[in-house]
Amino acid sequence: MDQIFESHFGGNQSSNGGETEAYCPKCRADTTHVILESYGDEIRRVQCGVCGDIHSFKPPRGRDDESPEPLSVSRRKNMKKLSWLDGVNTYDVGNAVRYSPRATLHLHQIVVHPHFGVGYVSELMGDNKAELIFRSDLARTLVHGRGENDDERRGERVPGEEVRQLLGLEMGPSPEEIAAERERRQAEEDAEKRAAAEQRKLLEAQRREEERQRRESERDRKRKEKEDEKRRKEDERERLKLEKEQARASAKQAKEDEKRRKEEERQRLAEQKRQDAEQKKQDAIAAKEAAKREAEDRKKAAEAEKVRKAAEKEQAKKQKEVDKAKKAKDAEKEKAKKAKDAEKAKKQKEADKVRAKKEAAAKSKTGKKPAAKPGKKPAAAGKKPAAGKKPAVKKPAKAATKKPAAKKPAAKKVVKKLAPPPKITKAPTRRAA
Repeated sequence: MDQIFESHFGGNQSSNGGETEAYCPKCRADTTHVILESYGDEIRRVQCGVCGDIHSFKPPRGRDDESPEPLSVSRRKNMKKLSWLDGVNTYDVGNAVRYSPRATLHLHQIVVHPHFGVGYVSELMGDNKAELIFRSDLARTLVHGRGENDDERRGERVPGEEVRQLLGLEMGPSPEEIAAERERRQAEEDAEKRAAAEQRKLLEAQRREEERQRRESERDRKRKEKEDEKRRKEDERERLKLEKEQARASAKQAKEDEKRRKEEERQRLAEQKRQDAEQKKQDAIAAKEAAKREAEDRKKAAEAEKVRKAAEKEQAKKQKEVDKAKKAKDAEKEKAKKAKDAEKAKKQKEADKVRAKKEAAAKSKTGKKPAAKPGKKPAAAGKKPAAGKKPAVKKPAKAATKKPAAKKPAAKKVVKKLAPPPKITKAPTRRAA
């Protein structure tokens, strides 16, 4: 407390005990705080002037870059500011404005406050706040410029005469002037009260008349609503009665329709049953005929198959006989050919033997005789190839013997297809031949 008194009365030049704007975490808003502890120009601990919470100094929130930081009390004291009396006498009273948080204040502008009286703007601060100096050099930080439109921000202008009258009262008017002003104000207040009473009476009479008319209109409205409700109920009863009659008629018609529908359904089912029986009978007859035709077809197919198999069997038999005769003929030809070839070979051997004897005799007689018959030897040599070619005839004989062997697989195929009796086998007879 000593620090506070010393700060206010100039006993100590530190900023302790002064006021500044800071953010209060308990109020969650920017409020005016009392400085409790500072070091030079640095503010350390403050106390909220609204809730009394003591906390470390926190700068005000919501300030933009152009808003200045709050100044300590010592720095504000060092700033050159006019006193209240010099300020209100120096600055223009014609530009005075009535204080409102919505009105925008300007530096060195005269402001009329409803509680603090007439003052002037000594300093503009951030966050739409300004410092105002009132009588006895009382400094107060107030908000301004919070209006939503231009008219609110422009504020209410105060005539210069009114400002001068307020300044005259604040600068110490005489008791007579004060009494006269009090009587004048009292008379104005009484006149205003009488006028307000008369106005209230007129308004009350008007209100009573409007209330009477409203009650009359309400009674008429309720009477009309009752009549409308009565008429509506009558119409509702008539409608319900008509609906009941229609419901009875529709129920009767529905019963008749249901009876007729059931009869038609019964007839339809009987007709359907008769048609189904007829259809089943026809289906049974058709099935019997189809089965009969199928049996006949199977019988005909079996007979045709039997005839075909017999024909195939007969054809296979004939083919076997033809093959047998052909094979016997081929065997005879082969046998005759072999006998002929053997005879030719025997004759050739005998001729060779005779020629050898002749040559041996000729050699034994003279050595020249063989040379004297050079023409016969080539002839004999010419005959030898002919005789020698006779054994070479065996090659076609072998080819001839192989021809039946080439046909043998065909005979076997026929045997497999027609399944001939196993007693006919020609392969062993060929090997023996």
